Amino acid sequence: MSRVSQIIDIQSHFLPEKWIQEIAKRKSYPLLQKVTDDKLLIHGSEFDKLPYHIKKSGVDINAKLKEMNSAGIETTLLTLAPPGPDIISNLDDADRLAQIANNGIAEIITCYPNRFKGVANLGYGNLDNSLKELKRCIDELDFVGLQIYPYIRNGVGIEDIAFRPIFRTLEEKGIPLILHPGSPINKDYASYLMGPLMGYWFDDAMAMMKLILSGVFEELPNLKVVCPHAWSVLPYLIDRIDTQVKRFPDFFSNNIKKAPSEYLKNVYTDCNSFSPETLMFAINKMGGVGKMMFGSDSPFVNAQFISDLILKLDLSDEDTEKILYTNAKQLFNI
Repeated sequence: MSRVSQIIDIQSHFLPEKWIQEIAKRKSYPLLQKVTDDKLLIHGSEFDKLPYHIKKSGVDINAKLKEMNSAGIETTLLTLAPPGPDIISNLDDADRLAQIANNGIAEIITCYPNRFKGVANLGYGNLDNSLKELKRCIDELDFVGLQIYPYIRNGVGIEDIAFRPIFRTLEEKGIPLILHPGSPINKDYASYLMGPLMGYWFDDAMAMMKLILSGVFEELPNLKVVCPHAWSVLPYLIDRIDTQVKRFPDFFSNNIKKAPSEYLKNVYTDCNSFSPETLMFAINKMGGVGKMMFGSDSPFVNAQFISDLILKLDLSDEDTEKILYTNAKQLFNI
């Protein structure tokens, strides 16, 4: 399979310099731990930590650009690397640090306008402030999406009615909501670091299903949502979900009018997977490549690995280009 000339990466994470400086001062989560001169650990909770390297693509923008060039990536949607400001217990600090993170992303875009597009994060300390920050990111900074983690502080799920004004604004403006794992609430994820190894994907799937079962897509049918990592584990579970929802409507169907799989037909995803066989299973199970885009999950996954993976699939040139470029260009209006 020949490589297309351009790739748009919709899932690539980064720690802006001023964000690092701010969390380095903190005495509560998120906390920064300097392990060596080159290695940082950022703790989202007592049972959650992620590694970052000063000279690699999660922190060094030149390393990010080098990784993009090697993988054939023309444009990257740059997102804040987790954990985010939404776990900060002080509500004013949560909103303040969200603005610092967004400004840090915007500064990079200003320096490299042809290589990066911005994705916002919010603190959700004060909903009115978060709405203003979202509108600033979209209207003034020209950001193309909002990244949200499955749980906000104290374990509040994103299906909570409190977040509907945020989602309504996204629907009105045609801006996608991008799910991504954040700081988990399952304490067992600390066992052998099971969270980053595999647990985060279950958080993706749980968040997606709660959005569906809570009626978000009945209330906001035109909301654009991206569920990452090849729809997470949902391709493997959707038959069970549909069957049990139909069998026990009193339990599951209070807020929905269709099978969950019907709502998922309108949900986008990325191609972040780890073998051609599992990725093709997800594509075939979920209805083809029409909603799939390229997502490296850099710096946690090497971008070259994902671009090579796509070229190993048994897809036509047209379908390959949809994944690597066309679908993202259309969804994010790039």
